Amino acid sequence: MLIIKLSTIDSTNAFLKQWVQQTKAHNAIAVRAGYQTHGTGRMGSKWHAEKDLNLLCSVYLGGISIDNDAIFEINKRVCLAILDTLTPHNVPSLQIKWPNDILSAEQKIGGVLVEPILRGKEVIAVVIGCGINVNQLDFPNLPCASSIRKATGKTHALEPLFETLAANIESAVRASNTDNSRYLDALFKLNQACGFEKLDGTSFSATIMGVADDGKLRLKHSDGTTENFEEKKLVFTAFAHCQ
Repeated sequence: MLIIKLSTIDSTNAFLKQWVQQTKAHNAIAVRAGYQTHGTGRMGSKWHAEKDLNLLCSVYLGGISIDNDAIFEINKRVCLAILDTLTPHNVPSLQIKWPNDILSAEQKIGGVLVEPILRGKEVIAVVIGCGINVNQLDFPNLPCASSIRKATGKTHALEPLFETLAANIESAVRASNTDNSRYLDALFKLNQACGFEKLDGTSFSATIMGVADDGKLRLKHSDGTTENFEEKKLVFTAFAHCQ
């Protein structure tokens, strides 16, 4: 895997997509930046992080062949790769909050953005963006945010963390299948009733049953009926002020 390190960039995902388009020279590339001026999360949300304190990186992987309808499988594998990277550092109570957040003790410490590169309906490559709060301690106006340092009380070297994460992501994405049972074991509030809010402001409670193959959250209502929800059309009430 080619490793690229940058001081400041607008977005590591944007940089990688342009690099691949221009060079087409590598099948696996990982890039890390000390700071992003326009870091982007899922569905266009912004990712804010202090300079040189956090892991802001992207991984390009070519030579992939999956149907675009199955792209959420990549999301699952990347989330598990992040857990595999953080677990040896004794980060407590790691969980995956649907669709793309990494939590420690129910505080957000990371997020994932998977962008497919398509040929027709076939995914032939992916650019995977990861933001992980590592050594930052203050998160103004972000009451649900935390970091590895806040969770463990220790500072952590960014470079080895980045290299391990990039290797774990490549291994997970290129695996022959997804460890769905482990994903469900790590899923935030699985089989528990949670409060939710729709885009129109309607609030309701339902039990999380899992995640459908297309990435929608599977919920069971109190009357026994089930319903699947797309991302960004639903927020956890407990995290509504954190979006």
